[in-house]
Amino acid sequence: MSVTDDIKQRLDLVDLITGSGVALRKAGRNWSGFCPFHPNTRTPAFYVFTDTQSYYCFGCHAAGDAFNFVMQRQGLDFAGALEQLAGRTGVQLQPHTPEQATEDSRQATIRQINEDAAVYWSHILRKAQRGEAGRLYAASRSLDEATIEQWQIGYAADEWSNLLVYLTDRKGHTPEEIEAAGLIIHREGGGYYDRFRNRLIFPIRNAKGIIVGFGGRAIGDDHAKYLNTPETALFHKGSLLFGFYEGREAIREEDAVVVVEGYLDVITAHKFGFRNVVAPMGTALTLDQAGLIKKLTRTVILALDADAAGENATTKGLDALQNTLDTASNTPLITPRGGIRWEQNLEGTLKIATLPPGQDPDDVIQHDPHSWRQLIARAEPLLDYHLHASTGDLDLTSGKGRAIAVDRLAPIIALLKHDTERAHYVQKLAGLVGLSEAVIGAAVESARRGRAKLMVIPSEQESSPEAKYAREDELVSLLLRFPTIRPGVEAALKGELARFPPLQEIIRGDIREALQRTENRWIWDLWNEQVGIDQVVLEEWATSLAPALRKHALTLVQWHDTPPLPVYGPHFRAAEIAEAIALELRKTVVQQRQQQIKAMYESVEEPAEQHELLVQLMALNDYKNAITTPRQSSYFPEPLWRRESLG
Repeated sequence: MSVTDDIKQRLDLVDLITGSGVALRKAGRNWSGFCPFHPNTRTPAFYVFTDTQSYYCFGCHAAGDAFNFVMQRQGLDFAGALEQLAGRTGVQLQPHTPEQATEDSRQATIRQINEDAAVYWSHILRKAQRGEAGRLYAASRSLDEATIEQWQIGYAADEWSNLLVYLTDRKGHTPEEIEAAGLIIHREGGGYYDRFRNRLIFPIRNAKGIIVGFGGRAIGDDHAKYLNTPETALFHKGSLLFGFYEGREAIREEDAVVVVEGYLDVITAHKFGFRNVVAPMGTALTLDQAGLIKKLTRTVILALDADAAGENATTKGLDALQNTLDTASNTPLITPRGGIRWEQNLEGTLKIATLPPGQDPDDVIQHDPHSWRQLIARAEPLLDYHLHASTGDLDLTSGKGRAIAVDRLAPIIALLKHDTERAHYVQKLAGLVGLSEAVIGAAVESARRGRAKLMVIPSEQESSPEAKYAREDELVSLLLRFPTIRPGVEAALKGELARFPPLQEIIRGDIREALQRTENRWIWDLWNEQVGIDQVVLEEWATSLAPALRKHALTLVQWHDTPPLPVYGPHFRAAEIAEAIALELRKTVVQQRQQQIKAMYESVEEPAEQHELLVQLMALNDYKNAITTPRQSSYFPEPLWRRESLG
């Protein structure tokens, strides 16, 4: 008998469900009640069948056994449900190896340290004299006693070793254990000091309600606004959502989750009854978070401020899906490509709600809760939002503006899986830029086949993916392993570009633009989130990525250089190789832009627009010559586009 069968045999599903707070009544041989997974208040739609130890809802079609119920009800993964039900029924799971037992003990110690720290900081905020600054700030943010107690909010005083002394002298933990929990930092000259100082402290819980780390909001302007626990054996910020544990019932009932920026936004929303609001830990929304969310709902609403929806929502501003709680900007931004892929992993719907200028969710809700409800109700589907946000900086009456709009959006539409949905957005983009649906449809279909808009370079089409991307893979590998070579690579990609003003808006000359392989772009984006934030061990970082990226990332960080790099000063040779590859990839970018502009030129009829595109094509040709041959002699005439720009 398997472990799961043993558990189900020992378990009574009716007892499990009623014990979770769902009222059931006898209905013949079975039991019925109001469904806990969707609004159901008139006629009971939820049935539990004792013979099969299973349940089914005739309203929302939720169904399954004890494992499904615990996973869906509590937002756990299968491993979490297995552990919980095994404990409930007394079933012994497979014995741990000595290594696993050691790791379990280490994690148990960190859990206890976190609990002790939360109690200490909460006491300082509520009762200690040294917590006065924290109490004043909490009052200024309308945090009353009930809210502070509900969220176990605390205060870390503006001193260097208060927590360290408490946890060692009073609770008996060692400095090494406290450092492993991420709460103190080792001094270079010896000794330790508290990581969190002069900050309002928010305990961060996982889906089981266990405190796995903390977030600290600076009091005053002399610190980074937010500070989180670093990565530990328990705290993995890409797998956590602040407020998820507290809001799991509301998320299920509302069948939607609203993602905001900060801890206080979440707490204020919950205080006013909007309990389906969560916040990420200063990271992009990850595949792990999508997996967490989709156990409870398939609808995600991102609440963005007006700046993110406006000026920053250009090609430059949409380079990364990021909530930069740990950096200078506090604006959540979302890339169309990343959002579409994240939405597809969610297997649901991603929407954007735009906040009034200069206001965050905390402001909106406290001023007028009804306006927040309306704002969320008006949230736009992701791609509708980006049709406008990605073109707000363009002149869509010009050929250049239309070309850039199609270049930005056709590959995004191509990511949509369903033909009807793609056709809908082809029609919308065609209407937006004033081109025929045939032209837009052709661009989208070309992108779907993994080709530059309407043309394919034969050698690329015929080569295998490994051969096609070998040089690009090598470049990304070198950049990951030798971060100091990045400026030289960026300079190589931008070389000569400043001499060609007509190209400034269609060629960025950055690393991401040069990468064609999807996995490389994702890995590069994720790597950029790490740089300057944490000390990253490459293989550990690669292993922590989603399964879809992990194998390729490990290949990159474990790259076998052929021939091997020199033992002494390998970064000098790495820089030479990387810059040479960058020059090759720069030519590919130019070829793609030529093909795209040619396609646009063939689709427009206005002479002025054709002339504008022709100038761009000529500039691209001159730029291509400039990066493949020595600079032209001054005795030769200036190119047409430059003569025109000089009058």
